[in-house]
Amino acid sequence: MTNLRLILLLSATAALSACASVDLPSLEFMGQSDFSDEIKALDPDYPSLDETPDLPAGVRSGAEWDQDAREMEALFDAFDAPEDGEAMTEDEFNAAFDAAQTEAKAYQRDDPS
Repeated sequence: MTNLRLILLLSATAALSACASVDLPSLEFMGQSDFSDEIKALDPDYPSLDETPDLPAGVRSGAEWDQDAREMEALFDAFDAPEDGEAMTEDEFNAAFDAAQTEAKAYQRDDPS
């Protein structure tokens, strides 16, 4: 069993060292955009990636996030959903739908334009 572990360890070491010694050509996968010149022409003051800050300014602290989260939880806990009433039967629904259509058509007929 110890011989098997030793062989596996040596094989893994040899494989990793072989991978580390391979030199890959430098390929540019993300070339220049077709619209780079147009973007610069639209807003020449737009900062390049090198000019942007590493960390954003004005980030809220963890305590502020926690306070806002507690306020949202309180709003959620205070919400009281209305109780569902009894559902209409198919005939009641069709009658209400027909009445609404009749009312809409009467409104359209009364429209002076």
